[in-house]
Amino acid sequence: MVDAIVIEEYTKEELFGYQLHLPNQFPPDFKEEFLSAKPMYGVLEKLVGTWVNYNPTGESKYYGIQNSTVPSPGSCSETLPGVFHFLCSNYNEELTFKLIPGKVRNRGGTNEQLTGCVEYAQKIIDVNGTGLHEENGMFIYMRDMSVNAVNKESIAQDYLGGSLALGEKANLFYPQHSICRMGTIPHGNNIQLLGSDYVPKEGKPNFPRGDDTWEYNHITVHPTMGIKLHGHPPVGPHNLDTPPPAWCFEELEPGGRQYVQRIFSHDLYPYSVRPEMRLRDAIEGQNIRDHIVIDLCSKYDVGPQGTVTNTPMVAKYCPVTEMKFRMWIETVIEDGEEILQLQYEQIVFFEFSPFFDGSIARWPHIQVNTLRLKSYVDAKLKK
Repeated sequence: MVDAIVIEEYTKEELFGYQLHLPNQFPPDFKEEFLSAKPMYGVLEKLVGTWVNYNPTGESKYYGIQNSTVPSPGSCSETLPGVFHFLCSNYNEELTFKLIPGKVRNRGGTNEQLTGCVEYAQKIIDVNGTGLHEENGMFIYMRDMSVNAVNKESIAQDYLGGSLALGEKANLFYPQHSICRMGTIPHGNNIQLLGSDYVPKEGKPNFPRGDDTWEYNHITVHPTMGIKLHGHPPVGPHNLDTPPPAWCFEELEPGGRQYVQRIFSHDLYPYSVRPEMRLRDAIEGQNIRDHIVIDLCSKYDVGPQGTVTNTPMVAKYCPVTEMKFRMWIETVIEDGEEILQLQYEQIVFFEFSPFFDGSIARWPHIQVNTLRLKSYVDAKLKK
């Protein structure tokens, strides 16, 4: 039965207790009137509008934040590996979603998919107004499925007679994922991320605290980054709600962990290590009634896969190999009103060599932000 579908990549505490949006019955028989009905956008319909970063206290610490580690100017991975430049900064964002009218029909024989598409455009600038990132693409809702059985026309026109009888159908398909995100990034990357949306959960998202803040694939440090070189102790678990460890301020020999030190000793610590903590801190004093999470990824251990492609130079020197995206759609109660708020964490993994032996390291590039509708923020500023 459809209700028994298990999405393996989400079984870790079902994403902090969320439940998948799944139908309670198999897809209906296809009818022509389905084509003219309103598209099914699912939770994506809540995104319509233009969103900008929102600072609950008006302080700059609630801007979006991004960090990444890239090859240093003058270096070359073939002849001078192991020299890197760490970037960490605040940013301003404008993120616009627009419904695409009409259903997009994907014909699969027995299986008919009528997708609902939402166009998005993202513009990010630094706090001085310099452009940092542009992206555009589509979110696609994929749960609108129906079954198109053999009919008189398909027997007569497509020669199905003898293979299948009137009213019969081949194998039924139901998508493992409910949402796809496809995007184009001017650095030279194209992405396709797959994942699902979840039913609303009461209260705030469950962001980590204390010792739980140290979790690889959510922090800027990764075990493959050469962090045990030159006899220094490894960069082990650290409670990011406490000050940086003392070794961050030691003098180290060239070729040591200076780039890791820069991550921990940055002015924006602890967000320089785990940007997601800013999302937690931004909602600290908020009354959030409930939230919905969208969780997407380009790569899974099993099952359907997304993709990331790179232009030749990017593929050679700083290829993007995997991308994860999680968005929380929150209902905030303020002054007796219900206000929608978006928070997201986006993690892009670069892979390039820090070692003379050519072995590869993963370098997480992470972006997070808290946003509200521009119309709300503009009205708030006028008061």
